[in-house]
Amino acid sequence: MTLLDRVRQTQTGESWTEFVSVYEALISAWLRQQALSEADADDIRQEVMQTVVQEIGRFDHNGRPGAFRNWLRRITANRMRRLWQTRQRRAADYAGADFGEIAEQLEDDASRLTHVWDADHDRFVLNRLIGMLNGRFSPTSLAAFRRLAIGQEDPALVANDLGMTIGAARVAQHRVLRALKDLGEGLIDV
Repeated sequence: MTLLDRVRQTQTGESWTEFVSVYEALISAWLRQQALSEADADDIRQEVMQTVVQEIGRFDHNGRPGAFRNWLRRITANRMRRLWQTRQRRAADYAGADFGEIAEQLEDDASRLTHVWDADHDRFVLNRLIGMLNGRFSPTSLAAFRRLAIGQEDPALVANDLGMTIGAARVAQHRVLRALKDLGEGLIDV
């Protein structure tokens, strides 16, 4: 069962711990890249995660690549806009980043910022999911996967460097890929 399926079926437990460890870190890192203050980024991250916890049971993956990523992006944009509006009403002289503008760009499917979000999301989540496989695969198998599948390196060179046959390196690559697909289905397109 995928991580997304598991968190949709329960409100607590190890699945949520794994999910939160991936997505809280992703949201925080992404917001800090947008030059938001630590306090603003933390407020938005909390609001996004609270919304995800409340709404994930109703999330309907339409089968399209990036459906979950897009859903999360829209939640993030909405929470940014809502906090921006609150800050503007409370203090006319608020001098923080204009995350209302960032939210508008994030809602635009064709914006540069949306493309950055998509790439950052997939790279970040993929690396976190691979990290979750550390106990299930040997470091050599994970290295073979990273170098062959992600790095697109020459199989003979990778096998030689790792002390494996080409066949063993390819088997490791496919086993790790299968586990990633099982774990990350619906979260990333592997």
